[in-house]
Amino acid sequence: MAVTRSFGTTRKDRHVGKARTTSRLLTRSMVAAAAVAAVGISAGGTAFAASDPADATPENIVLTPAKHADTAQSFTWRTGSKVTGGQVHIRKAGTKSWRVVNAKLNEELVSAGVPTRTHSATIDELKPGTRYEYYVGNAAEASRTYTFTTAGAAGDPFSFIYFGDAQNDIAEKWSPVVTQAFQRFPDAVGTVNAGDLVDVGSDDSEWTEWFGAMNGYSQTRNVIAAPGNHEFKDNSFLKQWKSNFEFPGDGPVAATKAAKGMTDGEKQTAAYEAQMQIALDETAYYTDYQGVRFISLNASRSEAIPLFTPANLPECHVACPNPTELWLTMQRQWLDAALRNNPNKWAVAVFHQPVFSAAEGRDEADLRAAWLPVFERDDIDLVLMGHDHNYVRGYVDADKTNKPGVTTGPVYTVAVSGPKYYEPAPADDNTWTQNGATQVTSAAHTSTFQGITVSKDQIHYESVVAGKWDGQSTTDVPVGGTLDAFTITKYDDGEKYVTEAGKPVPAPKSTGKVSPRRTADEVDAQEPAEVRLGHSVAGTLGGPTVAQPGPTTVNPTTGAVYLADGTGTGKGRVEALDPATGKVTGSFEAGAPIKDLSYDAAFNGVLVVYQDGRIASFVVTPGHFGDPYIPPIPTGLPVVSTQYDAYTGQVFLATADGKVVWLDENFQPVGQANIGAGLSAIRLDDATGVLYVAYGNGLRLYETRNGMKELAEYKLDAGVGALDVDTNSGIAYVGHTTGGLSIVDLVRGKVTSLEKGKPVAGVGVDPRRGMIYLAGGTKASGTTKSGTTKSGTTASATKVTVVGRDQAPAIDASPVSKIAVAGDTVTFDAAAHAFPAPSVSWEKRERNGKWVEIRHADGNVLKVSATQEGDGTQYRAVYRNVIDGKRYSTHSASATLRVVPKRGHGA
Repeated sequence: MAVTRSFGTTRKDRHVGKARTTSRLLTRSMVAAAAVAAVGISAGGTAFAASDPADATPENIVLTPAKHADTAQSFTWRTGSKVTGGQVHIRKAGTKSWRVVNAKLNEELVSAGVPTRTHSATIDELKPGTRYEYYVGNAAEASRTYTFTTAGAAGDPFSFIYFGDAQNDIAEKWSPVVTQAFQRFPDAVGTVNAGDLVDVGSDDSEWTEWFGAMNGYSQTRNVIAAPGNHEFKDNSFLKQWKSNFEFPGDGPVAATKAAKGMTDGEKQTAAYEAQMQIALDETAYYTDYQGVRFISLNASRSEAIPLFTPANLPECHVACPNPTELWLTMQRQWLDAALRNNPNKWAVAVFHQPVFSAAEGRDEADLRAAWLPVFERDDIDLVLMGHDHNYVRGYVDADKTNKPGVTTGPVYTVAVSGPKYYEPAPADDNTWTQNGATQVTSAAHTSTFQGITVSKDQIHYESVVAGKWDGQSTTDVPVGGTLDAFTITKYDDGEKYVTEAGKPVPAPKSTGKVSPRRTADEVDAQEPAEVRLGHSVAGTLGGPTVAQPGPTTVNPTTGAVYLADGTGTGKGRVEALDPATGKVTGSFEAGAPIKDLSYDAAFNGVLVVYQDGRIASFVVTPGHFGDPYIPPIPTGLPVVSTQYDAYTGQVFLATADGKVVWLDENFQPVGQANIGAGLSAIRLDDATGVLYVAYGNGLRLYETRNGMKELAEYKLDAGVGALDVDTNSGIAYVGHTTGGLSIVDLVRGKVTSLEKGKPVAGVGVDPRRGMIYLAGGTKASGTTKSGTTKSGTTASATKVTVVGRDQAPAIDASPVSKIAVAGDTVTFDAAAHAFPAPSVSWEKRERNGKWVEIRHADGNVLKVSATQEGDGTQYRAVYRNVIDGKRYSTHSASATLRVVPKRGHGA
């Protein structure tokens, strides 16, 4: 995937319609960057496919695992499109009688100008650990006879090969890597591929090259693969992917069903989920192979918009679901269940975009927020990723032990097998170090393959250097040498260690086996109760050092608050504030005084409007905080606010003379709306295309994707200034230069306000946590509910006032089930957010099923002494708060403590 720095990088993650290619808006200033990003990308060579539509010769034959790989096997092959019949002939090796199974016909494609199609079949009722012979085709043409062996019993050793992105120069430079890998690991039962198998997913000639590189291996060994963003390239509906591979259909299912009385947002959620269930089929799946649960996830949420958007999406304008968040959430819930209900000893996940990025300027923060807690909580063993065209392997710091070279938790790896490389992020300042993780081994400009061997109690991992195609490798390890190696050891009692090469494996604390005893089935985390809309001032952030707090915005994924200096002099200082402590965690100078500041997820950065009418943008990615993304651009207009729609490529400019002008991807004006005097700020809901416009004494909503149709108007107090919107909940927050904050409930059409005080110069909203940050000062305390207020003292104008939206406790993290040796102290952790802030207690479940509160357990951490009597006990955290005199409580998911005897004590 090429990296460009332009407003116009398409973000196909928002709404219905045809996604645009990279916009040419501002590209004139980015030509050099785009040229650099393209270096090393070469087109695939001429590839052979079926000679004509009637050609029945089977090609691109591939084995893929069924859900239960010990008793079933899937097969796929390609022929000309007019070949409508196909069969798999199979028999146990050494026997005479063939079993014949008809294949299903997949949709027509085009390969090198010739119409083609694939045929797929899954054959069940096979015997575990058994060698079979097979051939595919029909009466006219058949393949040669191949062999494969079904998965054996759990604990029987086997090995597999893990490939990062192949993507480019497949025939010339990736094919030798495949050959090296199978020469190094000749007994590998198959490959696990972390996406971007090809560069252009719609180009069947590239797929022909990929299968050509795998020829001789894909017919006899299984291929497990997760789609990358390039599988979607010019192929939004993954036609080639779903035709080329037959993966299990055991992925996520819709949880929300359409019903009467639903809000527009709920109707849209139900429609999206139903379509996402279809879209995730054969891209999010799991297969159980010889004691390992292999889980594939589809991390390409932006590229999948056309795939998961229903044809008849119900209309929704406010409080609508964010589809990419739904995409990640559906998979998160399914992933959690797949891991918690895993009957195998081991679990391995594979997907494309990494939870910890390995390349300069990249950060998949929303992906990390959604999936990393599940990996850690459920203690997965290996997480295999790609996308960043570098090699990095590491762990989360919480899994570190006091022994050097020994950790306990999941291992995270990013790799590339093809010849395309990206620059690495700084070793001491990257998405790993910024998010509580450590890189153990890294290598840039280096292609690798990984051989992974699984046995009853251990997984041994070895990464081998396969190529240094551009001569800029950062490792001295030669081609063919071992770049990285470690071993994961897991004893029968669940005790686990990850040891670096050469480090001894700690002896088990117990030789006992885990008891299956459990009080009851685990309980899922409770959803928070609905609370009537209300707000109150929570306090201040006292850390800003800007001369005068001004324009404000929030990163909705991390919660970081970005605050600009509001003075008319200076160099436009912007500070990042930790919302928990108020401390400044980073800063940069935009170069001139700032009029408006807003976060944009399209490039993980902030859009800046200068007081002289110019516009620019700066990234907030770790390691590159404050780097210019788009240099300052003169507009020739008195711009006061700007927004970018990455889906359509349009830029919206609000001007001081009361107009909203929108520009196309060539930065040419295409429309104008006359708003009126006092136009101060605009904000765009990029899920719906609704534009929020604050002016004079009002707020208007426009449908930008429907001819700028006006949707609604709300009359407010005079002096309208700063604006931000919680699009998830359907609430707009408008600061007044004359003092105070208007709160617009867009769902119910009501307006309330916090008590007036000092002028509000900036408003930033954290929608997930329900916190609002006001620069310029309001009253230090005061509440509003259905229009009522109460007075308080005035906050300092040099601080940022924090306003909270009333929320019942919502669980952020639940405790994890533990296995412990008798006598050890066990720690359970949980977390939740709410407003007002919640209290916490812990409960345990008695044998009769009743939950009983544990005395003196009133923090996010519970410590329990492991005893044989306590084996099988379940624990959960309960969070409580009080709103308007009413008590609310929400419990976490439960976690079971299983206790094994000490070594030599009844083991």
